[in-house]
Amino acid sequence: MHCEPVQAAMRSCPYCETLFAPRRRWEAFCSSKCRLAFDVDRGAQGRVVSVRRLRRGVSVVVHLHGPAAERALNFTPGETVNLVKRP
Repeated sequence: MHCEPVQAAMRSCPYCETLFAPRRRWEAFCSSKCRLAFDVDRGAQGRVVSVRRLRRGVSVVVHLHGPAAERALNFTPGETVNLVKRP
């Protein structure tokens, strides 16, 4: 009896969120292009929505676009970070 691939065997690519059937058990990305893009994520672009001065700092709201938006900023409360704006 021949079995068709089941929907449960499908995975979502962590970069582009496309559903794909992995050929190997450990395969996480749908293509090598997505795997490389995930490692060197330079495609995240966003728009500054608001900037507000606070007593001890600044509050910035940025709307990010594209599949990299969720990974673009990963902060931990209390962590010191450097933000750089391209000229």
